[in-house]
Amino acid sequence: MENREVARALAEIGQLLELRGENPFKVRAYENAARALESLQEDVATLVAEDRLGEVKGLGKSLREKVRVLVTTGSLPYLEELREGIPAGLFDVLSIPGVGPKKTKALWEELGVVDLPSLEAACRDGRVAALKGFGAKTQSKILAGIEHLALTARRRLRSQCLPQARRLLALVRAAEGVERADIAGSLRRGRETVKDVDIIAASTRGEAVMEAVRADEAVDEVIGSGPTKTSVRLRDGLQVDVRVVEPPSYACGLVYFTGSKEFNVALRGYALEQGYSLNEYALRPLDGSPPPELADEEALFEALGLAYVHPHLRETPDALAAARAGQLPELVEPEDLRGVLHVHTAWSDGADSVEEMVRQAAELGYEYVGISDHSAAARYANGLGIERFRAQREEVEAARAAFPGVRVFHGLELDILADGALDLADHLDELDFAVASVHSHLSMEREAMTRRLVRALAHPKVRVLGHPEGRKLLQREGSEFDWDAVLDAAAEHDVAVEVNGHPRRLDASWVRVRRICARGVKLCVNPDAHSAGSLDDARVYGLVEARRGWATRADVVNTLDAEAFAAWLGVGPTGGGKKTAGGKKTAGRGTK
Repeated sequence: MENREVARALAEIGQLLELRGENPFKVRAYENAARALESLQEDVATLVAEDRLGEVKGLGKSLREKVRVLVTTGSLPYLEELREGIPAGLFDVLSIPGVGPKKTKALWEELGVVDLPSLEAACRDGRVAALKGFGAKTQSKILAGIEHLALTARRRLRSQCLPQARRLLALVRAAEGVERADIAGSLRRGRETVKDVDIIAASTRGEAVMEAVRADEAVDEVIGSGPTKTSVRLRDGLQVDVRVVEPPSYACGLVYFTGSKEFNVALRGYALEQGYSLNEYALRPLDGSPPPELADEEALFEALGLAYVHPHLRETPDALAAARAGQLPELVEPEDLRGVLHVHTAWSDGADSVEEMVRQAAELGYEYVGISDHSAAARYANGLGIERFRAQREEVEAARAAFPGVRVFHGLELDILADGALDLADHLDELDFAVASVHSHLSMEREAMTRRLVRALAHPKVRVLGHPEGRKLLQREGSEFDWDAVLDAAAEHDVAVEVNGHPRRLDASWVRVRRICARGVKLCVNPDAHSAGSLDDARVYGLVEARRGWATRADVVNTLDAEAFAAWLGVGPTGGGKKTAGGKKTAGRGTK
């Protein structure tokens, strides 16, 4: 079983225990264990095989044994026992805002609610309002929650939330009395998907901010509003929470409302060790002396004797440990990215011509761009056979002439076939490079998928493994394979692993990025662009995922300048790299 599967099972145990009224500390142990496994940098199966589960913080003896059973057998009798007698539909009830495990348990035991339809029926005939601890107002909110569940229960892509968040941030900043305001929460941390948007402002006139938010034309419903917090639901179903703190509290508030729960707990614990109590309002010395004045977040971390932890790193507590030890990475910056590969044009499933894509690359300041339409096996994407690839070369040459300041590489995104062979294998000498990707048979069993990827990476034209996990956010999870074996192959053949900047992919994920970098394998941050307007997705989305995975400039191969990158590709001044009789390039491979 993969890490995410084990984590999902442990999280379900926590919910089932809550529904059964178990000890809260026991519930929390399973929740914490699930989160620990989700962000684990090694395969849990490897830890089990090597008897190293004890290295995972938060896994006691009993939990380690359950994880071992899950991994080795694929099931867990304890989980099956907990599921007995618990209606599966109660998990849908738990997804209603404001309906936690205690309320769900009461609805189930007192009213026979077992799923959303029975919950709605109990609300419609007034039985929920009559239930102790609920009332008419709660009943009304539950009905509203059911109606909006399709929009609010599911997480949204970061790219879907950013435009509204930025627009509302501008509105808040323009409100009377606002000194500072920022996006906070998971959106500021760069999470791939978010459930709602958080905005925090510094002002002594909170009501003016709340009034501006409530009056916004995009607001469909005011969920709740007071002098310091307003929650609204926009017409598209997105929930936005706006908070106001006094200006002296802003640094603490922004840190508090940005960090994940685990990061914040660790930070507050560290503050206590240093003689402070920390919350969203202030950093207070335990000896009763006046709180220090904190101009910004940097000042807060400095007051605690810590290096500044960028929001992209505030997902897990180990960033705090690195800050304590002075070992935080110097993250790769947008301006470090000198060029990109994985660019589709109208020759396959893109919207714009080769010239339009190269023109946009020039406008974005890129030194090079790699045209890489789909290959013939991707029939659904109008993939190119070798004759069409040769015909496309005329447009590539014309773009090179029109934009001499941009180095244009001509390659393909090759399908990795089911047996690990590459599409168009007999003609790959004509390519400057290949991004090799899996687009079919994504659910292939683990060992076969591993062999498939390892074989593909051995071909000398393959320079990048494209969207390696194969996931599509909110649609499907990734494929299963042995990451250690694939990364070993990537290292052996000097193949970079892609961080795909398409907002629905962001693949490899940040958890995998940390593992890739730790193995010394290079990343290639690409846009997977299908239009000129999406060419900079590499910087806007892909680079954020890389940064969340602690990537530095040295970890990303396309931070090289055009000449060095061409050498890494194995491309000479006028085209593709030459090969020896044995099939290996005479230049390019091995640049690190």
